[in-house]
Amino acid sequence: MMPAPRFSQRQPVLRLTLAFLILAFLTPACWAVSALAASDDPVDTGGLAMPGASVPAPLVVHALNQGTAPAYVLKVLKLALDKSGRPYVLKVDNHALPTAQVLRLLEQPDNGTVDVYWLPTAPALEAHFQPVRVPLDRGLMGYRLLAVNEATQAKINAGTPLSPGQLSLAQGQGWPEAHLLRAAGQTVHETAGNLYNEVATGGADAVPRSSLDIDQEVERAREAGVPVTVARDVALFYRDFYLYFFVAKHDDRLADMLQDGLYQAYADGSFMALFRNDPQIRAAMAYTRQGRRVLALANPDATTPTRAIAASLTESLE
Repeated sequence: MMPAPRFSQRQPVLRLTLAFLILAFLTPACWAVSALAASDDPVDTGGLAMPGASVPAPLVVHALNQGTAPAYVLKVLKLALDKSGRPYVLKVDNHALPTAQVLRLLEQPDNGTVDVYWLPTAPALEAHFQPVRVPLDRGLMGYRLLAVNEATQAKINAGTPLSPGQLSLAQGQGWPEAHLLRAAGQTVHETAGNLYNEVATGGADAVPRSSLDIDQEVERAREAGVPVTVARDVALFYRDFYLYFFVAKHDDRLADMLQDGLYQAYADGSFMALFRNDPQIRAAMAYTRQGRRVLALANPDATTPTRAIAASLTESLE
């Protein structure tokens, strides 16, 4: 049965400035790693009717080949547009842009570069843009592995718990995740520098990173001569921490197409087939089955609609 959305996409929200968003989501000089998927045909005319049929003009949708798990998410984007049953043209740009610039563009209608982007949700994003509240990651963004140095791994091997104050966790300056960790009593070390260098040199004990991202990031760090590894035996789990599509505040047409298409993809099984068979998702899910000690942390900033996401749209990861 198709899960029904619990809340309207267009509830009243607080007006927050774009400057705050840029501050919160501007990635510092850390290993910003995303395996960019090559596209032989960046223009997809899926959903177009046969010639001569009477249909609305297709919606042109611009997307960027960057961000978390772009190869997977772009497949989800195309699936959602296909399943919406409405005509569209999808144009994917392979030129990477800073997150701050993407957010500035996203708020501008018909900017010709980006109409939809995906990020871990946060109240500021949900207030300033229109979220499509169907988790693209089924909660995997909240499953955090720890990149550590040898000394920290030795502490973990000796049975050091993940209880508050036991480990210092590195975060980029202004990251919303830092507030979540502090609210749980964890010791947080914010830096504008390279997070993996902080861990390797002992400035912090570990950096929590998504199971979707950590393999590529640790590999890049090692290639640069930074000695870090993925901690064995332990992980964090952030509750109500999801990867959403975001569109411009008043882009109801695209928001409706994406939401309707995602629910239809759930109803006919195509979303789960894509999720279960994607290589990056399979690798991330494998981490969750390795018997790690998992410390679950509440997300104090999660909005009411995000807290109400149906269990059928998420994985059981605790």
